Amino acid sequence: MRPDAARRDDFGAGRLTRSLPARGTLIGAGFMLASGAVVALMEAAVRGVSQTLHPFVLVFWREVFSVLLLLPLWMAAGRPRVARARLPLHLLRSLLNGGAILAWYLALRSLPLAEATALGFTAILFAAMGSRAVLGERVFPLQWVAIAAGLAGALLVVGPGLGLDTGIRGAVGFGAAAALGSALLFAASMLVAKLQTRGDGSAVSALLLALGMGTLAGVLAVPVWQWPTSTEFAWLGFFGLCNVLGQVFFLEAMRRASATVVIPLDVSRLVWALVFGAVFYAEWPAAPALLGATLIGGSAILVVLGARQEGARLPDPGPRIGA
Repeated sequence: MRPDAARRDDFGAGRLTRSLPARGTLIGAGFMLASGAVVALMEAAVRGVSQTLHPFVLVFWREVFSVLLLLPLWMAAGRPRVARARLPLHLLRSLLNGGAILAWYLALRSLPLAEATALGFTAILFAAMGSRAVLGERVFPLQWVAIAAGLAGALLVVGPGLGLDTGIRGAVGFGAAAALGSALLFAASMLVAKLQTRGDGSAVSALLLALGMGTLAGVLAVPVWQWPTSTEFAWLGFFGLCNVLGQVFFLEAMRRASATVVIPLDVSRLVWALVFGAVFYAEWPAAPALLGATLIGGSAILVVLGARQEGARLPDPGPRIGA
């Protein structure tokens, strides 16, 4: 081969190599897709179990199992502690996330899986708006367009009867309100995370979050308390495992790749929700609901990608939306 041809080949190979995603980015994307599948599977199972076990009791036991699974990770990390100055924000974040999860499980109890998942993604839209109002951060034109499209999609999803032929209209309306309330609380949690001083490790943060959410759920569960059956206890252990795995995969995705790359992939949960809803519950959303879900998912992606402009960042998503 002639030297000039070799140089052309080398240049072409270099250009091809530079155009391929980095290995860390691909691994991060894989972790995010795995996290979405695990969380969607857990939520599909929650939808069934929550019909017989009150969501408040369900969340309490899920967090108990999560704490049992997180304790070894915390000990392996050297049993890190949190400075007293940061405890109030940890407590506030636990309350916000606890309320969001409780409302989320009420929504899963009343709504088809795909519609509940789609409405859960409005948390990203609310957080983007809140970053402007609360933190004074700039929201770029692309993000405003995405927010408007996402809110229009939410209106389609919560339209009359959600476009479904089954279910009681009142129950569906309550479920939609619970899903949107959950999204607002998750958005507030993201803003608190942005205000929160950095420095706490993921192990201690996750453990404190599980303890706080479990305490809140336990208090609220007292009036509706019921002991799970042996089968339900097995499911609760499964929920705790999925919850921890989903968080670990999510954190690994965030650690290995840019947030603007991996967070949009979280929308894959919408696809899994459609699949699991159809397979396990024979739920087939009507065209308006599907269109609304597509608008919400697409707008969530655009909000994240729009944050690339001038180095802008979304609030730290912290715990998994809907998880």
